[in-house]
Parts: sequence; C-alpha cells; structure tokens
Amino acid sequence: MSLEVAYWIALGLGTGFLVLSIILGDVFDFFDFLDFGLGDGVAATPVLFTGLAAFGGGGLLALNAFGLGAGASIFAGLGSAILAGGAAGALFVALHRQEAGPGFTVDQLVGARGRCTLAISSGKEGKVAILYDGMTRTLSASSRHEIAVGEDVVVDDAVGNSLRVSPVTQP
Repeated sequence: MSLEVAYWIALGLGTGFLVLSIILGDVFDFFDFLDFGLGDGVAATPVLFTGLAAFGGGGLLALNAFGLGAGASIFAGLGSAILAGGAAGALFVALHRQEAGPGFTVDQLVGARGRCTLAISSGKEGKVAILYDGMTRTLSASSRHEIAVGEDVVVDDAVGNSLRVSPVTQP
C-alpha cells in the first residue's frame, strides 16, 4: 500500500466517522477512555476524528500539491492533525462555556420573599412571584392563611414544585 492510499484512507475514515458522530450523536461513546483533558463535557471523539481527517488531508496536500517527499508529507499531516484537532477542541471548549449553568431547585427558595400574584385561600393554591438569582420565578403556592393579590409573602417550605408561604405580617 502506498503512502497516498494510506492518506486517502485516513481522510475517508476521519471524515466518515466525524459525520456519523455528528448525525448519530453518542454512537462512539466507547472512545470515552480517551480523556484528553479538554474539560468537563467536551467530547473526545470529534476531536480525534477531525485530527484523523486532517492528517490524511494534510498528507495528501503535501504529496500532491506541494510535491514533498514521504517524510515531509508525514510531518505535514501530523501538523495538520494537531492544528485541526486543536481548533476542534478549542471550539468545543468555547461552546461548553456558553452552556447554561446549573438550574435551581425549589428548596433553595425557602426563606425568600416574594409577592402574591394570584390570591391564595385556605385549601386552594395560588401563585407567587419571587425574585431569585436575578430572575423572577412564578410558582404555585399554598398557605394556611388567606393571602390577597399584591401581599408580600415569605417562603416557609417547598413541597414538590409548589411552595408553602405565609404573609410577611402574620394576621
């Protein structure tokens, strides 16, 4: 097998597996043992397949377009693989940083103050709006007391996705 055929195989396998991993998602999860230390949540397989395709493409360019010898084409292929793989890894790291952070749980709202937006009566749920972590959250709430719209409330407990509240000034 000639070096050019090996480059074509590397280019075809790398590109094919890269396309498959993009279309089918986590089909190549068995490569997870290849931990490149790119960061949490960064997949190693697309970086590996990008590097393999770039190795083949860079080697072919060096052989055919630039007329370099076998040794120089291998170094050109390795350089292409490192550059393209590094660029793919940097892209995944940048994309991972753009992901939303962890959400919040309703339990974190205990002790927070809010305002009643839908009246709460005994045995019936209403709605309260609570400013938490820079966002206004509107949640179902119940209370042992009658609470009118616009009254300030404090969260006493969280039960599932619903809150148990009481008025700020107890009647």
